Amino acid sequence: MDRMVTINDIARAAGVGKGTVDRVLHNRGRVSEETRQRVLKCIAELGYKPNKAARMLAKRNIFKIAVVYHNKEKDFWGQVEEGIDKAEQEYKQMGVIIDRFVLPQINVEGQLEIINHVIRERYDGMAIVPYCSEEITEAIDLAVEKGIQVVTFNNDEPCKRSCYVGQDLRQSGRTAGKLMSMIAPFGCDYAIVLPVIESMSALYGRYQGFREVLAAKRKDMKLVGVYNFKQDGEQAYSKVLELLREKDLGALYVSNVILEDVARAVSDAGLGEKIILIGHDLTERIVNYIREGVVDVSIGQEPEKQGYVAIEKICRKLLADEEIERDEFTKIEVVVSENLAYI
Repeated sequence: MDRMVTINDIARAAGVGKGTVDRVLHNRGRVSEETRQRVLKCIAELGYKPNKAARMLAKRNIFKIAVVYHNKEKDFWGQVEEGIDKAEQEYKQMGVIIDRFVLPQINVEGQLEIINHVIRERYDGMAIVPYCSEEITEAIDLAVEKGIQVVTFNNDEPCKRSCYVGQDLRQSGRTAGKLMSMIAPFGCDYAIVLPVIESMSALYGRYQGFREVLAAKRKDMKLVGVYNFKQDGEQAYSKVLELLREKDLGALYVSNVILEDVARAVSDAGLGEKIILIGHDLTERIVNYIREGVVDVSIGQEPEKQGYVAIEKICRKLLADEEIERDEFTKIEVVVSENLAYI
């Protein structure tokens, strides 16, 4: 049958009313065993599948979901917020309220306070970019024990969350390492810019993957240093500019969106055509630096999808009782100047 099978179709085939079919489908009310078996036979023969959207609407409950993240890097997190907005518009008509809790920067104490608030106010779900902290892990685990559906996105930490939505971070770093091994000059010195590894494992996972591949494939290259910065673009810019004046580098690897500030330093030092620069994320500034030839490769991670899917999974669990079965990895999207027009 080409068209969707409806309850009316089943009722006509079984010679009963719609109400009887509904009672059989939801196992409620009085229906004789003979009638129940006749209805079930028609359901099987016609290939009826319940409409999930209708089931969601039928519950008519109000659910509250907290979304917890920081947005210091406005361009990147603005893309995440587009996904959050899309999910909010899609599910608000089904009784879902989305409350955003946005920190101006990475702040473990601030995030802990938010999680405790979410627990006290008895939210139904929480999509969170968790920080690397024993206290944060314990708070998330408590939220799960209280019945809150928790999904982590963008960054993942060991906890009892239902699933993670975002890049396979180690593989993302390995991809960067493979690309660097293919295009860096033979025997060159290189440096790694690695911000705030103590707060987000994502950045360290990328670093590990990058080092694994490059160390195996390019033993001719010499690592002159791993430079750590807070999430402060101006600090990264000035320190990298100083580094470029002191060291004769052939390549640079940057583990996150701070790539845009490192690229600015490389450009201002007049080294855009000399240094191979590989990093992560796609903001307007990074795209411009790719176009200008300052950034050779950047690896995107579908931030809008991360924001949307993290909320969607919680909504489907709350509204349709769909199990949150597995992690969902977003694309490892390799972008160079030649494919900019197609992203």
